[in-house]
This record gives sequence, C-alpha cells and structure tokens, in this order.
Amino acid sequence: MVAGTAGPAWADGPTDARLDQYADAGSNPADFDDVLGKWVAADRLEGALVVVTPGTDDTGLAERTAGLVGARENWIVKYPESIWPVSSGKSGSLLPFFAPTYDQSKGVAIDANLSIMRALAGAGGMVVYTGYSQGADALGNAAELANAEHLLDENTVILLVSDPRGPWGLKPGLEKIPFVPLVMAFIGANNDGARDPGATGDARVVQVIINGDPVANWQWNPLRPVSSLLVDLAGFVTIHAGTGPYSYANLDELELKKTLYSAEGNTTYEVYDTYHPLALVNWMIADALGIDVDEAQLREWDRQAEIFYPLQEVTPETADPGVKVVEQRAGRHRLVDENGDHVQAVKTATSGAGTYVPRHAAPEVDPAPTEPAATERGATELGASEPESSEPVATGSEATGSDTAEPEAAEEQSDEQQSDETATVPADDAPDPDATGPDSA
Repeated sequence: MVAGTAGPAWADGPTDARLDQYADAGSNPADFDDVLGKWVAADRLEGALVVVTPGTDDTGLAERTAGLVGARENWIVKYPESIWPVSSGKSGSLLPFFAPTYDQSKGVAIDANLSIMRALAGAGGMVVYTGYSQGADALGNAAELANAEHLLDENTVILLVSDPRGPWGLKPGLEKIPFVPLVMAFIGANNDGARDPGATGDARVVQVIINGDPVANWQWNPLRPVSSLLVDLAGFVTIHAGTGPYSYANLDELELKKTLYSAEGNTTYEVYDTYHPLALVNWMIADALGIDVDEAQLREWDRQAEIFYPLQEVTPETADPGVKVVEQRAGRHRLVDENGDHVQAVKTATSGAGTYVPRHAAPEVDPAPTEPAATERGATELGASEPESSEPVATGSEATGSDTAEPEAAEEQSDEQQSDETATVPADDAPDPDATGPDSA
C-alpha cells in the first residue's frame, strides 16, 4: 500500500498480493488536481482504490491519470498494450509485426480486470476502475462479465475514458464503412460494435468523451471521406494521443458540454468540449515553434475549421441505432454516499443566463420575418392573455368580442368540427388562429 495514505478496512489482508498477479503498484504524482470527486461522493474519496487499465502503448498515462489517482493507492493493469502490426506496446516484441494482435492484447486485459474484480468483490471499500482507449474497451467488456457474476455493487465505479465502443465511438463508426470490418478482422481486431449499457446492469458506468476525439467521437461523412479522415487524424494527434491543455490530461479545465444517459442499464455519458481538431493542429504547430497563440486566435481558427468541416455532435439522435440514449436523468444515475443514500447532483443551467453554448453549435439563422395577418394576431393575442380556466375556449364571434354571433358560419361546419370547437382546452394552449379569428365568424 502507498505509504502515508489512509487505507480502508478492506485493504487489511492479502489484497495487495492478489492484485500483484495482475497489476503493478502505481506511483503517486507530486503535482495534481484531484478530479475523482466528479464521480465519487466526497465522503467516500478517502481510502478509495483506483485500478487503471492503460491505452495502447500508453506513454501519456501519468499525465492523464494524475487527477484520478492523486495520493490514493492505485494499481496499473498489466497487459501487452499492443496492436499488430502497428504498435508493440508493452509486449516486449522487438517489432510490431511480432506483437500480439489487438484482440489478443485486449483479451489479456479483460482477464486481468475480471480477476481483480473477483478479488475485490464485496470487500467494502470504494473501488474505481478506469480504462483509456484499448484499456476502456477491455475494462468495459470485463465489467459486463463481472456483472453477470454479481461482482459489482454500490462500491464500484467503472470509468471508461475514450471508449471505442461508445455509442459515437470508433467501432460503431467503422461498421458503416464498406469492407473495413473485414480488414479489422484480418489484422485481429474484430469489430464488436457499440457497447450495450444493459449488459452492466445497475453497476455505475461513466463514459467520458471529448468532442473531436475520433476514438470516442468518430467523424465520418461518406460524401467527404478524405476530409473526414483528415479531421479524425487531427483529432487523434491533438486530443486522443496528446497530453496538452485541450486533451484528456486536462479534463478539469475543459467545459462539460452536456451529460446524457443510457435508457437501459446505468451508464452516464459526459461530453466535454474543446476546439476543432484542425484548429488544434495549428495550435500544436505554433506551440512547437515557440509562438504564443491567444484564445482569440484559437477561436478564429476554430470558426474557420468548423466552416470547412462541421463536427458531428454527440446527441441522442447521432448515437448508434442499437443504443438508446436519453437526455433525461433517470433516478438510478446518481451519486451514492457511504450510507447508500443518493446524493443530489449539482444542477446546471439549461436556459437563460449561464447556459453553456457549445463552440461547435451551428449558427442560428432567424427566418425572414413575416407580418401575421390582422385576424391571426387578434386571435393569438386573445388566447395568450386569457387566464387559466377549465371553461371551453370561445370561438367564432365570441373570440372577437362581437355582441352578435353569426349562426351561418357555425352551420357550415361538420358535426366533427363542431365537437372540436366545443372541446375543453387548457388556457395555456393558444387556440388555432384559423379557427378563432374574426374571419371564421
């Protein structure tokens, strides 16, 4: 156990020895901003254990997990981190051509995570499992198996950062491109598509996404394949593989754009905003040359990049068709304190002052104003000014304030239309101008 940190009661025993078979004890950063409180209630942070599954050849692991680990005990899952024939990772292979395939590498990580979950099941302390990229892919699959064995409870949080199997991720995105799944299978990276949130049951799962990261937010326009790949490559270099101020290594400084929820299971999707990947490429080049770039210049580059290639937003409508995502928070998507009670989430503004406006939102264009007809205006204003009442809404000449009604107009309407006119309508539903204006009398 890490010296100087308070260990929970469940750590008194052979836990470390069991973990050592599948993971290495992690170090603690000297400088960090603790961000684990985003996902764990404050009274449960002390003594929490963090199990980290790195990404492919994860050289940015320390910077990206510093805020999650903090001064806590943490373990780094041991697995190859390789993709044949691209990266040897930690496999020890001299050349990527001799390295394990993606599926072989991921399989080792799945088995390791599942074994750790079995060792820690029911131990009583808070355990946060987090994975990045290939590590998130493996951890998510392991969590599904662990849920089937009833190993996950209220003391468990599964934090998937840049999961390629997310509803907007790389794997479901590549399924839409002809022949790509066959190529993936050939290189040992079978495409298992979007993750089913229902497979992890009530276990608390959080997926973290940065707009423009192609692994978690794949960009693809079949009419612009070259431009799409250019943007994805830029996003991979600047956001996914990078550790700069606009990457996952600096998540606490990025804007939380929106939070979405799975209709099945207990998965929360947190979407963070940053600049367009092409704008970040400009910033990266300028930074390498020692040129300072202010926010105004970045915003201008972002605007130009958005005109060239509008980023596809993370919304319920753009999610993989096999995964139903909703905007409304369900009761189970909440923090839990040490007594098992739900902790009220901090409310965010959804309208008015303080509302977050995403950088990549399409510019709003007001339609050409049209002057409403006098008859329509009169009816609309009347309907809007009426107090709440359960009485039927007046129609015909009654709506215009005339002393005498025109029976001929009523006689021309069918029985069905007459029944519609006399139906009780709440006062806050404005009457149809075409049916209530003076012309109808």
